[in-house]
Amino acid sequence: MSWFVTGVAAVIGFAATYILVGVPLLPWTLLITLVIAVLANLASRLLPPLDPNWHPLPTGSSAPIATYASSLGARMADAEADRHRFASRIRPRLQALALGRIRRHPGLADAGLGDPAVRELLGVDLHRLLTDPAATMPDPARFATLLARLEEL
Repeated sequence: MSWFVTGVAAVIGFAATYILVGVPLLPWTLLITLVIAVLANLASRLLPPLDPNWHPLPTGSSAPIATYASSLGARMADAEADRHRFASRIRPRLQALALGRIRRHPGLADAGLGDPAVRELLGVDLHRLLTDPAATMPDPARFATLLARLEEL
């Protein structure tokens, strides 16, 4: 592989110095090409490989769902411990989900979260979670209850 990289670098170096720079064909073009080829060969031998370190995904038909759920669980745990993460990562997604559910109701197609009818539809706890800047991530059982309430809309 390193000889291939060296050869490609030599050809590119030769073409660049002869065509773009206008250096006479011999001896300077060959000298510059040799330097580029040597540097490319050293780089390909000394630098670490660029292959990513992939971890295999779980097998089965639900593998993408399981991976997403695992990632979501980690984000929820982070949001429970850090108010800023809740406000910047979880709450905006919950608000978008809630607005999508709310706007299905007749008469609320253009309603926002501050609308009194929306507040009544959501309930006090869910509305506070979505709108109050001081709200924090509730415990998992309470959060599941609020999500179930949101799903019922």
